[in-house]
Amino acid sequence: MSKSPSFFGYHKKICEIDLSSGEVKSLPLIRSDVESYLGGRGLATRLFVDRVDPGCDPLSPDNVLALATSPLIGSRAPTGCRGHMVFKSPLTGIIGSSNCGGTWAYHFKAAGFDALVIRGKSPDPVFIDITPDGVSLNRAGKLWGKDVPATTDELLKDAPARSRVLCIGPAGEKLVRFAAVMNDKNRAYGQSGPGAVFGSKNLKAVRVFGNRKIAVHDEAQYKAGLDQTLYLLKGAPATKRLLKELGTAGLMKLINVIEMLPHRNFQDTLHREDEVEKVSGETLSRTLLTRPGACWGCPIACQRHTRVGDWTGEGPEYETSVLMGPNCDIYDLEVITRANFICNELGLDTISFGGTLACAMELFEKGHLTPEQTGGRDLCFGRGDLLEDLVRKTALREGVGDLLAQGSFRLAAAVGQPRFSMTVKKLEIPAYDPRASFTQALGYMTSPTGACHLRGGYAVSLAFFGGNKEIPRFSLHQSPVAIRNMQNLGILQDSLGICRFTGFAFGADPWARIASGITGINFSTAKLEDIANRIATLERMFNISTGMGREDDRLPERFSEESILVGGESRVVSRDTQERILSDYYTIRGWNEEGQPTGDTCRTLGLDPG
Repeated sequence: MSKSPSFFGYHKKICEIDLSSGEVKSLPLIRSDVESYLGGRGLATRLFVDRVDPGCDPLSPDNVLALATSPLIGSRAPTGCRGHMVFKSPLTGIIGSSNCGGTWAYHFKAAGFDALVIRGKSPDPVFIDITPDGVSLNRAGKLWGKDVPATTDELLKDAPARSRVLCIGPAGEKLVRFAAVMNDKNRAYGQSGPGAVFGSKNLKAVRVFGNRKIAVHDEAQYKAGLDQTLYLLKGAPATKRLLKELGTAGLMKLINVIEMLPHRNFQDTLHREDEVEKVSGETLSRTLLTRPGACWGCPIACQRHTRVGDWTGEGPEYETSVLMGPNCDIYDLEVITRANFICNELGLDTISFGGTLACAMELFEKGHLTPEQTGGRDLCFGRGDLLEDLVRKTALREGVGDLLAQGSFRLAAAVGQPRFSMTVKKLEIPAYDPRASFTQALGYMTSPTGACHLRGGYAVSLAFFGGNKEIPRFSLHQSPVAIRNMQNLGILQDSLGICRFTGFAFGADPWARIASGITGINFSTAKLEDIANRIATLERMFNISTGMGREDDRLPERFSEESILVGGESRVVSRDTQERILSDYYTIRGWNEEGQPTGDTCRTLGLDPG
């Protein structure tokens, strides 16, 4: 048998660890997986699906967590630093897919591996140490109970310079269903609950150190694509200036102007302009910002390094500011920022926390949660004075926090009122009201992880700042195609290990040149499109194997029955509209009327139809 042709940009090694037995294996990364799944999200999904029982309990030792990097990580590709985790979500029961920047993924790859697979459960708390010289499991009993900054500092104290730490805080240890995994203290693998998966495995942290470089196949082709990306990033207003000046919170006033900013658990989108100004990106930059920051190799620099009194940290991002702010009828930026700091320190996803808190507030005001259940608190909208304490109680599962730790769907269902949970597939809806855009609605409905603005395709850009790709926000005909295209671009960005914000400047063409130049594989734009379709279909096949179906691809009834005003006109996303755009989307994807990939589609993409 002839050897597979060589390829570049990878170390060609996967680290697989069974925490139950303590066995550590180094497995080869083969060219066919690279050609079919690229890296990042695609590679992690393939590794996960091949190893997990779809019917497993997400908090059992049978769950598998796969983390993968990409060929661009370790190069000079702008924003090429992002890692991707895939696991079965303890919040939703379907695929969990979480992406993060910062510096950890870069240093993990420099340790000589392209991917990490974790299975089983350690009998006692452990942390994993990964270097070019080897991989070890180490006792972490003294770290259990420590928050993210303390854990990070302790693990870096005697480590080589340039080591990095990925870890959970108390929320992950307590199995909060939306616990995050943190790196660089403030960067989060956030949604879907990866921190609870770490906690369920008695895994506190993964420390990495590396100095391995990657080889580039064709320096001229790689550099031509690199020069093109840098030129385009410097020319687009969002990536040249706006994100650095205002961060993601700079969206606040724009989303309010287009009547899409959620209020009081998505009951409406009505806000006073002076209130929105209090929590805007402009106010954040003027009052709390100490300096902008950037992930590894990123020229955009959208991070917000902030200070409230003597307390310093990062953020809040737009989603955090809205979900813990206006969606809870809270307009105090200092309170929101401090609560964001606590979420980072204790390891909580801010989107799901904010969405769950807003749900609890509505349940309380409508008499479905009692003062006895809330620990005597009047858990009404606008109670910013309770916000920080509720973050802590949720992370530690104390009192009412134990209810909030389940996420909004389980919270609302427990009191017989699931309709007040603003979720799709049990994942909390981010900070864009779907009634204001059919593209946004369809993105939430068809995201493989549940209501996610990123996995669903960053739909808000399509209707408002998509340039020549912009479409009318209420277009029934164009929305399914546009969402498929945006989701595919997002899949490629996640699989290449680069930032979604590069999409404000250019599409897949420059990345095709860079990836081809680095790897020596002809990653044409057509080949990249095939890869994206393959990954989307594989994610769908896994979800179907867990029992998910068409009935799960729907918005909460609020969005079809309770209208908001958009441009002076009452708007809902009716059930008929949802069914129509969903059917069209399935057809475009090559899935049948129930949302199942057809045999022909699977065979075309090289997938086993089962």
